[in-house]
Amino acid sequence: MAQARAGSVVGGASPHSISLKVLRLSHPSLSPAHTLPGTDAVANASLPYPQAPADTFPLSPLLALPPAFGAAYVGTVFSCTLCANNELPPSSSVVVRDVQLSAELQVPSGSIALALEGPDAAEEQDIQPAQTLQRVVRHELREDGPHVLAVTVTYQETRDDATNKRTFRKLYQFVAQPALGVRTKVGDLAVKKDVPDMRGFVLEAQLENLTEKSVVLERVTVSTAEGLTSRSLNWNEADDRPILSPQDVMQVAFTLQQNQGEQLDEKNGRTVLAQLHVDWKSQNGEVGSLTTGWLASRAR
Repeated sequence: MAQARAGSVVGGASPHSISLKVLRLSHPSLSPAHTLPGTDAVANASLPYPQAPADTFPLSPLLALPPAFGAAYVGTVFSCTLCANNELPPSSSVVVRDVQLSAELQVPSGSIALALEGPDAAEEQDIQPAQTLQRVVRHELREDGPHVLAVTVTYQETRDDATNKRTFRKLYQFVAQPALGVRTKVGDLAVKKDVPDMRGFVLEAQLENLTEKSVVLERVTVSTAEGLTSRSLNWNEADDRPILSPQDVMQVAFTLQQNQGEQLDEKNGRTVLAQLHVDWKSQNGEVGSLTTGWLASRAR
């Protein structure tokens, strides 16, 4: 996974009895299928054992896992499994116990402690030789830029009747990229003659697919500030979900109308209007979401 840094052997110390593997958990994708022209050959001619019952099965797997770490996108959930492996042979006299894993994610704005998932995840565990302790971590990526996953392994090692507490740490680097590019524009609607004090706005947004695969727009909504009501000018979500191929752009729009008798929220000469929410799903079923900051218009 990504790029690993930091060794696990301190100068003068013996090699660690525990090794660490970090594997990213990803949704499988559909394997590309290359159809063959029709033939008059016997249906079971391609079977490895033609005399076996001719059950229908594909010649290649339908699903495939990514061959490498792949891209990490803002708005999606980053998941990986941490594997602490006891590398001692069964005949070894060295005893390892009280193995504990901890993880944190260093993001551009700071550091976040990650909760471990698994049976008794917060407790120390004993690992027999050639066995593994596994934990899962998940985090919703909300910032783009470089990220570092830091994993620390702590355990007790008894060697030659002496028990020592040993620890090591490994760092894994990756970059979170934007999945959708969002460009917004706010304009004023014409004032109604019968209610000249009520303002109206139109909110436009261009959504661009920045990933390498197609995505389905599940939902595009707005959360309005106090005193406003929104109306969507987009597709009917119950009947249609637009598909964006890589680099495709789609425009969405909403009208925002001031409620009669209510005041708008104005700060620093700007009228606070709404936040835009976008939910999408990739072709392999991975979901993502994005929320913009508060959009505003020039105050009167």
